[in-house]
Amino acid sequence: MKVLVLGSGAMGCLYGAAFHRAGHEVILCDVNQAHVDAINANGLELDRNGVEHLPIRAALPQDVTEPVDLVLVFTKTFHTQGALEGITAAISTHTHLLSLQNGLGNDRRLAGFVSDDRVMVGASMLPSDLVGPGRVRSHGEGYSRLYPAFGGDPAFAAEVAEAMAAGGLPAQLDPEIHAAIWGKAIFNATMNPLCALTLRTPGFLGANAESRALIGEAVAEGVAAARASGVTIDAQPILDLTEVSMKDHADHEASMLQDVKAGRRTEVDAIVGAIVEAAEAHGLAAPVLKTLWRLVKLEEAKLD
Repeated sequence: MKVLVLGSGAMGCLYGAAFHRAGHEVILCDVNQAHVDAINANGLELDRNGVEHLPIRAALPQDVTEPVDLVLVFTKTFHTQGALEGITAAISTHTHLLSLQNGLGNDRRLAGFVSDDRVMVGASMLPSDLVGPGRVRSHGEGYSRLYPAFGGDPAFAAEVAEAMAAGGLPAQLDPEIHAAIWGKAIFNATMNPLCALTLRTPGFLGANAESRALIGEAVAEGVAAARASGVTIDAQPILDLTEVSMKDHADHEASMLQDVKAGRRTEVDAIVGAIVEAAEAHGLAAPVLKTLWRLVKLEEAKLD
């Protein structure tokens, strides 16, 4: 399989490394020139179960000229359209797209670039941090789930899941993938803004009663929005994930925290805003999530 990772930051590199380890041809595509140059010069440095230096090709979008079998999309949600338009040479009549991005609505963002039967979506619960150009660290356990976004034959999705597992990242097919995506979105909508607004990691949230109370209330609002949208989901598994995050990944910097610290736009609209809008579309209030959304948007307003 020839695999292009579109958006090769921390998570993209982690998954690209898995496909490489499984024996597939991988291109790590990113707009960060220094990151691309470092990977091409020294290999990808991955610190997971020990430090590896993996000889994987990296490229800027304009340097991708050949079609691939799979495009693994890891860009920020608001960059999806432009990023895919920038690699049209990689997309042919046999190319499949897989989004493991945060938030809701990624299936619709991929639709139109390939036929619906070649769109896959998934959810990743693995931690990963970019520690410098060409250097990624991933400490902690997790898993991935994926499935064709609009139903249909899961045969190619099964090949993708097998490749991930062979490369060291547990993965499985999940016919209820949209419930899994909602669950991850609710988890992220709860933990990411609290980390970003306090400028602290999950361990801090776990040590304080105020943040624990907000976590419980935010998860409840998200679950209510999912159920109103026709997605059957329970709160307890999401609450269990927040506990894992606060204990086992206590020092992990959530992506939204990294964005706020770096003065970058966040994905709060696709993560928190999408859940609030889904709730309100069904006549439900989501006051905690809406407040977190507005506060993060105020942080973004500082960028102007």
